[in-house]
Amino acid sequence: MKAVPLRTLLLVAAMQMIAGHAFAQENRSPLPTHLPLGKEVCYGRVYDASHLARHPKQRVTSLHVFRDLDPDQNTEDTPQTREEVLKTDGEGGVNVSAFVRFKNRKGLFWNGLNCNKSADGKFVRCGIDCDGGSFELRTRGKNLHLTNEGFVLIGGCGASEEEYENQVHFLPGADDKTFLLEPLPLAQCAALRDQVKPAFAKMGKALRIRFETQETVCYSRTYDDAHLKKNPQQNVRKIALLRAAGGKDVHKDAPSYELTFKIETKDGKQFTKTAKCYPDRYTYTCPVKAEADTAKDFYVTRAGDNALTIRDRAGKLTDFFGAKLGKDDRLFRLEASAPAACALN
Repeated sequence: MKAVPLRTLLLVAAMQMIAGHAFAQENRSPLPTHLPLGKEVCYGRVYDASHLARHPKQRVTSLHVFRDLDPDQNTEDTPQTREEVLKTDGEGGVNVSAFVRFKNRKGLFWNGLNCNKSADGKFVRCGIDCDGGSFELRTRGKNLHLTNEGFVLIGGCGASEEEYENQVHFLPGADDKTFLLEPLPLAQCAALRDQVKPAFAKMGKALRIRFETQETVCYSRTYDDAHLKKNPQQNVRKIALLRAAGGKDVHKDAPSYELTFKIETKDGKQFTKTAKCYPDRYTYTCPVKAEADTAKDFYVTRAGDNALTIRDRAGKLTDFFGAKLGKDDRLFRLEASAPAACALN
């Protein structure tokens, strides 16, 4: 799981002039030659086998820094338009994404950072909120010289329990301290951006679009005896997700929804619980306890235009429902259904 690119707003200072006019601070890039306002740029380096052989302590096999001004319109968070992004570009610095691959760990890892001039103006520091770490940037001709101070790629502020258990930090080891990044075609960084999206991000329209309807939204699934025989650790026979008409709560441009979850177990017992679920990039995250409303305990994700998935890798639904659930009760694919199907009767 990953954190979205962070957007830090700078308070616009206004001064009253003699003529009575107020002037707002101009948007600026801390590195206008290499990270110009209103322009997407890609810098990176891919290290071949011979380089890595000469630097056996280097863990990094590739590193890219991407200035992306084209917001994804398919997220569960309400997306900005490109025009809105361009209008605020340079307020409180500029935003970049860093993509890293390691030779001793499979996968592509990334995080978003906000870049500003250092206090002495000698370099640019790109950092992550909540003490998530940083790196320094300096120019070297047309290239960027990056000094790694250590920063989080998975985990950190706002991470789920699963992400905390699988944290990835980009530490400045013996040969992972400095990197010279060259300008590259935008397509290379765009491909990395698309690669880190989960597979289900392309599986149908965003749930926020489906939930916005004023009508009742119902998804359900009933498992037959043959399925339950093949999955002996599954105790759920029927499951439903209900978004009743209304119930939308807008908070900081991220609408949450009260979702009602219902299950019927193999012994005929029924359980109903409601949670306020929040958008988190390509998922909705739901808490087990209402008082911990920002906890990311289990997830609701798209699974096609007429389906969604309830994901519970950490086994939190047992506590949520107060029911005995098994190891096969961690993933459910529900189909769009008539409201009556969510009654489970």
